[in-house]
Amino acid sequence: MRIPVLSMMLAAIAACVFGMASGTAAWAQTTLQVFYAYPNNYKPVLERIAGEFEAAHPDIKISFWPPASSYDTATPQMLRGALVGQIPDVFFTGLNYLRVLKDRDLLVPLDGFVQGPAQWKAMGYRDSMLALGRLGDEVYALPFAISMPVLYVNEDLVRRAGLTVAGLPQDWRGLAEAGRRIAALDPGYVGFFFAYDASGNWGLQQLVNSAGGEMGTPDGCRLRFDERPGQSAFETLETFHALGMPAYSQDQVRAAFAAGTVGIYAGSTSQIARMATVAAGKFSLRILPLPLSGEAGRLPAGGSVAAITTRDPALRKAAWEFLTFATGPVSSKHVATYTGYMPGNQKALDDPALLGPAYAEAPNNRAGLAALAVGTGWYNWGGPNGVRIVDVIQEAINAVVTGRRRAAEALPALAGQVRPLLAGCTR
Repeated sequence: MRIPVLSMMLAAIAACVFGMASGTAAWAQTTLQVFYAYPNNYKPVLERIAGEFEAAHPDIKISFWPPASSYDTATPQMLRGALVGQIPDVFFTGLNYLRVLKDRDLLVPLDGFVQGPAQWKAMGYRDSMLALGRLGDEVYALPFAISMPVLYVNEDLVRRAGLTVAGLPQDWRGLAEAGRRIAALDPGYVGFFFAYDASGNWGLQQLVNSAGGEMGTPDGCRLRFDERPGQSAFETLETFHALGMPAYSQDQVRAAFAAGTVGIYAGSTSQIARMATVAAGKFSLRILPLPLSGEAGRLPAGGSVAAITTRDPALRKAAWEFLTFATGPVSSKHVATYTGYMPGNQKALDDPALLGPAYAEAPNNRAGLAALAVGTGWYNWGGPNGVRIVDVIQEAINAVVTGRRRAAEALPALAGQVRPLLAGCTR
């Protein structure tokens, strides 16, 4: 009888030891705090990516912070958090705020995790995509979801207005005039809309870059938007107002486009998947490139990049694992299919089992790929006032689009506001 009792005692001890070991393992699990913006765009796909990552890395848990409404609100939250030591371990940020974050020493350089350019390429990161997250000689972020500006066209409304998609004008004024013809069909229609309120002044930069200009100097320390291309950009915004473009928000216009009451909408490839779904069976959707003014015209790449922001060296290896998983080929496929953002990882495009040739050959993806071929960076302002400069510029844009101020007076006044804000910017 003693043997069973002894066996039971040994089993109990073993169970206790196993339980302690299990408790230790659970206690030792690494948790990464992750912060991002635009939950309407990213929440479903990031949750799927996190679930697949945790299944492949059971020792690492992903904990999402409540997402910010936009890149413009996420960055100030990061800067405030840094003052009190409350920052996430991984941050999905807008391309245009990298310099602000680097200047505050909030980004971890990534080149030290790889063995040079050959390894970056083997992982699927093209030089053009790495350039989006590079400042100076260092890569600070990896491409997660890349968007390019495109035109969304309701082909049915275009035809009703006596126009054809193939015959649409190749200049901004012409597109706005076509929109006025569409709007004349019904008082409830929006004929033409340009996303003037896009985060980080992305809309204005589209107009400046497409006219061959730049928002500022490469170091982010001197403005250039007051040169001729910038003047043309503000005059174009004034033309949009004069030809009847309403000063709606993008959310309002996207809802109206989904309802079939918007003719031409200059927006982002990030909405391709959503727009295709809402248009199916309701109207014919076409996606076209934006107008360019000559060979010097470029279009800014928008979207999100993933960066390591933890100050804890012990967490950086786990953060790197999540970063490369979230921007890897399988996750890039999820991003493209869930949202319409363009993949930042070349392997997702090359692999027939992922996106493969079918993505590049899909008619409504060609405009984004064509835009990427003439892409440039989303401009980053330098110095301590980078976030404030974005707000000041947007206020001037809003004033012109709503007709409260003429372009000829708004632009010089804006330049006069921004120059002092760049006074502390040195490289």
